[in-house]
Amino acid sequence: MWKNYLKIGFRNLLKNKTYTAINLLGLTIGVASTVLLFFYIQHQLSFDDFHHSKDSVYRVLSTYKNGVEVTKSSGIPLALKPVMEENFGSEMIFTNVVSNNFLSKVEGGEGFNQSVMMVSPAFFEMFSFKMRNGSYPKSSEMRADIILSESTSKKYFGDEDPVGKNLLIRLANDFVSFNVAGVIEDAPANSSLTYELLMLDTNADILYTAEQREHWYMVFGDGYIMVKEPAQGKIFEEAMQAYIKRLFTDREDPIDYTFSLQPLSDIHMNTDIPEGTASVLNPRILWILGAIGLLIILIACINFTTMAIGNSAGRAKEVGVRKSMGAGSGQLFGQFMAESVLITFASLGLGILLAIFFLPTFNKLMDTGLAISFLPVQVFIILGLGVFIALLAGFYPAVFLTSFKPVEVLKSNMSLKFGKQGLRLTLLGFQFFISIFLITCTLVMYRQMKTIENHELGINHTAILQINVPPPASQGLGDFINKGFEYGQVFKNEVQKMSEVEKVAMATSMYGDNAWFSAGFDTPEDKNIEFRINIVDENFADIFGLDFIEGRNFMASIPSDRTGGFILNESMRTALGWDSVFGNSLESKRGFPENRAIGLVKDFHFESLYREVSPAIMILSHDNFFPGLHSLMMNEQMNPKIFVKIQSKDIPATVSKINGIWKAVYGSDPFNYSFLDDTIANQYTQDQSLRTLVSIAAILAIIIAGLGLFAMASLTIASRIKEIGIRKVLGATTMEISMLFNKQFLSITVIGIILALPVSYYMMQQWLNDFAVKTQMSIWIFIVAIFIGILFSVFIVSAQTIKSSWSNPVKSLKSD
Repeated sequence: MWKNYLKIGFRNLLKNKTYTAINLLGLTIGVASTVLLFFYIQHQLSFDDFHHSKDSVYRVLSTYKNGVEVTKSSGIPLALKPVMEENFGSEMIFTNVVSNNFLSKVEGGEGFNQSVMMVSPAFFEMFSFKMRNGSYPKSSEMRADIILSESTSKKYFGDEDPVGKNLLIRLANDFVSFNVAGVIEDAPANSSLTYELLMLDTNADILYTAEQREHWYMVFGDGYIMVKEPAQGKIFEEAMQAYIKRLFTDREDPIDYTFSLQPLSDIHMNTDIPEGTASVLNPRILWILGAIGLLIILIACINFTTMAIGNSAGRAKEVGVRKSMGAGSGQLFGQFMAESVLITFASLGLGILLAIFFLPTFNKLMDTGLAISFLPVQVFIILGLGVFIALLAGFYPAVFLTSFKPVEVLKSNMSLKFGKQGLRLTLLGFQFFISIFLITCTLVMYRQMKTIENHELGINHTAILQINVPPPASQGLGDFINKGFEYGQVFKNEVQKMSEVEKVAMATSMYGDNAWFSAGFDTPEDKNIEFRINIVDENFADIFGLDFIEGRNFMASIPSDRTGGFILNESMRTALGWDSVFGNSLESKRGFPENRAIGLVKDFHFESLYREVSPAIMILSHDNFFPGLHSLMMNEQMNPKIFVKIQSKDIPATVSKINGIWKAVYGSDPFNYSFLDDTIANQYTQDQSLRTLVSIAAILAIIIAGLGLFAMASLTIASRIKEIGIRKVLGATTMEISMLFNKQFLSITVIGIILALPVSYYMMQQWLNDFAVKTQMSIWIFIVAIFIGILFSVFIVSAQTIKSSWSNPVKSLKSD
């Protein structure tokens, strides 16, 4: 029976080519868009699911308490690992995850600024990354063994088997030879942890002094544990609280933080914890994308419904004849549902092909590694989408068409009306609701991105080149910083001589790379001060045009500026509670060496505009500041950056000349640079991508809604074609007839607009709350959206009514 239904349905679809083409177009666009969005959501929700022990793995968080306020961070001290092994070794396993960058090369080969992740042997037991070749180091004594990812292996050794070969890595003063023990798969696209080269954390003694490795306030990376029983996680938290309390009982400055655990499954979607080595996504984005996908497919389904009923004028007599010949309602219902199924699965096939075609563009836009590989979950989404479309789009038209009475149809006495008036208003009004909603969101997002682009950061950032100094040969954090500045000074001096260059400065960071130190100390009055530190040179404030409110800039001719001078921003002055700044000193319970404020600058943005400006200080040397801190957290990219202000109009030629100086100074060390403007723009890539997606969705919604409005206008005009003929005979003009129908559809348009505006206002207000700097949702945004919606409606309806009013009224009246 269904075979016959499908055969007849196929013939009917071929017969009504325009009807079929419009439905296929709308549904194909809807399916392609929804498949990409739903697959992306599924991909993001699947992060870390491939780990076999995912339910037993936790990330260790440093939990700092300040009164009733609790702050959690993913950074942990290296001192935790020996305590874990001594006290919890039989109940759980632990791994550090510490990221750094080192110069690496094969003997006689090209050098690369290589990302290196230091881990414990337990890392390979805890996580289900697959070894492709060789084996991983199973004990801490195998410190000379390293593991390469597949892509890293190809970078150094091409297609050769690297196992057993050596790689030179400059950890300290000289290159150290490491043995490649194995090759591991590149981290899957749905892994929150990514890596290029894995090295055992027992090599940390080359990088960090004993004091730094044993210090409970210095954090260098993340840590993970895997428990044997779920209850052991709670036991660990309670035991660590007791251990820390015992450990610091006799200290004058008792430790004021402990450790807590975060499930592995919670990491990727939890924006409350600052991002560490694991990637984090704001879950609100998934809600937005899911809503967009659902709205687009709903518009397409509404089009299918309205087109099917609009086509009912041509199917009415068919229904009447078949009913008079004994066909039951169930048979007719099955026939019309078969046609719905045919169009649905045809659109599914075309939509999937379209999604595959646009997948590379989508991945580039969203910076993701999504693949359409037809895994069971993806097949389930596709089939579920097909059933959803077939039922939602085909059910009502099938019921509507089978409800025709044969006598009325065959006598041509049937007045084709679109069911109940409420449903008519609901469907068309909902289409306009979606369209106006997406248009409004697009306009708000565009305005917000322009606000960010035009916002004054408080710094000069045009035509400034940012160049990473190669990681220096050093041991310990202080030695690394000092030698990094010494290592970069030679290159800086040479670049300053160029006529194409206006200014040159050096600092550990400037904007967006999170390389300002996060630090904290307690004042003698028990006030906790959390702030950021940047180590700079005397040219830093000048090249970026920092605005001094009080005091002065650093001066090389004043030795005390280097030993203990610091410049602070307005937010730091507020945090300290100072009225006057110049000459004041930082004081802590731990005891700062001699220091004094020499200048106060206006707040400027050194982080993305999602955040308010943090309290911050700038120093020339760390010696008189680090000892007084109770906490210090740093990024893995702590080697200094050189900032070059270019005044030449031929920027590519200038960059090429600078590259020549680089090769003369550093030889084969990689020349890694970027423009500061690009660095600033990259902070908002995720939201720029979201804006682009919403804009595309708005365009698609308008196109699909246009098809729906076309179908609705066709339906209404078809049911009133004789009325149009009578009005023409009585002297009505084309404009008057057009106004008559526009009045009806404009009222429906207004209903959609009235519903869309408050919803879009609320949703966009929630999105804007993620930004510290945000636009105001001007009334003009909503006026433009209303104008677009009304103009769109008037154009579609007028085109249809004008076409019908130009037809010969005799043809429409001759049947009477």
